[in-house]
Amino acid sequence: MTALLDATERPTDDRRRGTPGPVRVLAVLVALAAVAAVVLGVRWGLVLADDGRELAEAREVVLIDARQAAINLNTLDHRNVEAGLDLWEQSSTGAVLEEFRANREQYAQFVAESRRTTEATVTDAAVAELDVRAGIARVLVGLDVLVRPEGEEPVVTRQRLELEMTRTDQGWKVGALTPVRSPAS
Repeated sequence: MTALLDATERPTDDRRRGTPGPVRVLAVLVALAAVAAVVLGVRWGLVLADDGRELAEAREVVLIDARQAAINLNTLDHRNVEAGLDLWEQSSTGAVLEEFRANREQYAQFVAESRRTTEATVTDAAVAELDVRAGIARVLVGLDVLVRPEGEEPVVTRQRLELEMTRTDQGWKVGALTPVRSPAS
């Protein structure tokens, strides 16, 4: 009987010595999980409120729009001038758009008479400046333009442009356009 008493008393002795029971272990695990959830929730909230993430997304959007605008403004086909000039207008705003509209007939005539097509490919582009609040960005774009004069061999020209992009209701558009010259040119 002594052996029986010793066996039944042993768990009680273990609890008194601090050996945790299953309920206590579960309670500690639940508390740790709650603390981890709070810490991770606070960190997640800080990430969502981070201006850096918003700025990075805005840079990506303006870069995509600038790349497409550079292609649109440097691709024309003398057999379908009006569609190309429509793209020019859709890609621009402000003074650039006004210039395109004011000189559209002269551009159309020049392109038709030149009897050539141009096809632009962006080789590189980078957002140099971005003011999200003002809705203005400066983007540097490198282009290879394949020029195909009718009846002649095609030629590739390299262009570097600085585009001032302006945010509009339809996305970012070219508000100013400046060719970038290398110091050697």
